[in-house]
Amino acid sequence: MSVYFGEYHVSLDERGRFPVPMDLRKLMQERGDLSWAVARGFDDALFVYPEPKYREVMGRLTDGAMDPEVLAFLRHFGAASFTQLDTQGRLLVGSSLRDYAGFLREAILIGVGETLELWSVSGWRKYQQDQKDNYKAVAAGLFGRRVSGCGQRTEEGSTGC
Repeated sequence: MSVYFGEYHVSLDERGRFPVPMDLRKLMQERGDLSWAVARGFDDALFVYPEPKYREVMGRLTDGAMDPEVLAFLRHFGAASFTQLDTQGRLLVGSSLRDYAGFLREAILIGVGETLELWSVSGWRKYQQDQKDNYKAVAAGLFGRRVSGCGQRTEEGSTGC
């Protein structure tokens, strides 16, 4: 099954709707991902899940809802809104979620496998900069080649990669 990937600069209208790029819309149609959940994510981003995937994740979590850590996560992640592509190929992001992510008019939409993420432009740039040193170490770990000293922090904060 095809997955979502790519990085797109999107503009939101006054109601908080953003146009989904055509290649992503085609993939949404192919996959049958017509209804979406927009939830608070990590690093001030928004997670945009196909609704069935979001409900699956929530179902797994609610079994542990008496665990304080799970409950704390549910309170954060569970404040989602549901949306569908409108006839013009746009998705709606509610104002409280836009406030959380720190964007009003401009955002970055990225494909992350089976889901999407929405970032403020400044938040995405900061995240990329913060992760720059770890990128090589993670790639080496994922693809099975370890670089000597890669991923080890020095006193200067470098990972040595």
